[in-house]
Amino acid sequence: MTDKQAVSAMRDAIRSGALDGDAAEAVLSAAGNGTRRRVSGPAGLTPREVEVLILISRGAQTGEVADQLGISRKTAGTHIERIYTKTGASSRSTATLFALRNGLLDPLDL
Repeated sequence: MTDKQAVSAMRDAIRSGALDGDAAEAVLSAAGNGTRRRVSGPAGLTPREVEVLILISRGAQTGEVADQLGISRKTAGTHIERIYTKTGASSRSTATLFALRNGLLDPLDL
């Protein structure tokens, strides 16, 4: 695999949630492949974490999140744990309240 192909494969893995974005970007940077500035949501949520937050706010269980996003249950669970940590939530209902307060959900969609 060429360097360009390897970088592309790593970034695909980041987008799919298979790799932690910050760690993978650090590896790419150390290898001399530069970094991309990651767009963050409220409380530093990654775009994937925002996707997961919206799904759990609409009632999706961990397995359903995994199925809908094409990731493993373990990865979905890790995203949920990180969402709780970043938002200060201790449950899905407090995470949902965070999403509502930060404009990530339309109250009529719930």
